Amino acid sequence: MGAEIITYNKIREVQREERTQTVITRLPENVIEQLQSYLSEKQGLLEKNKGSDNLFSQDMYSRVDYELKNARKSIVDIFELRQRKIIEQAFQTAKTDIKIKDTSNMLAFEKQLFNTLVELFSKYTLGCVYNIVRNNKPVLENISEEKVFKREEASSNKILVRVLSDMPTLLCEDNTTVGPLKREDVVFIPKKVGEILVKQKKAEEIR
Repeated sequence: MGAEIITYNKIREVQREERTQTVITRLPENVIEQLQSYLSEKQGLLEKNKGSDNLFSQDMYSRVDYELKNARKSIVDIFELRQRKIIEQAFQTAKTDIKIKDTSNMLAFEKQLFNTLVELFSKYTLGCVYNIVRNNKPVLENISEEKVFKREEASSNKILVRVLSDMPTLLCEDNTTVGPLKREDVVFIPKKVGEILVKQKKAEEIR
């Protein structure tokens, strides 16, 4: 939409672009102010020509009313399309632990939604999915902060594994220790140690 004056045709153009692109499209930071200005202007024209006996005013009212109704539908569609893309991107981010999150095309309130969803999906994974894998009761509510699946916890030098057999405490290269581990534990461990355990059939990586 840029710095140009918003028109109904421009709104439809943005709508078509949002529908055809698989990723969220870039909008100007002040797009909300631009849309509000456009809607206010059209609403003002409606009020000005409402109830007039003048044929020109009646025609103007009909045309503006039609445009405004369709513009509102298009705006709703634009942001619902963007919402679906944000949900999918948040899910994939939480699932694959993408450390660099591309939110450059999101508006401020969309970034807030994205970050909230990533945290919620992560809590769901930790409290429900991983508990089910460990034969525990799935729990989503009241997950303590120290147990929340933090993105920084899953750093590039760690992998998530499910333990296939009981193991004593393991000494890692950096002199840190892991364990003791029990069968069906789901834990983050240093990548090199994890790869050795996976190769020895003592653990399997969860991707």
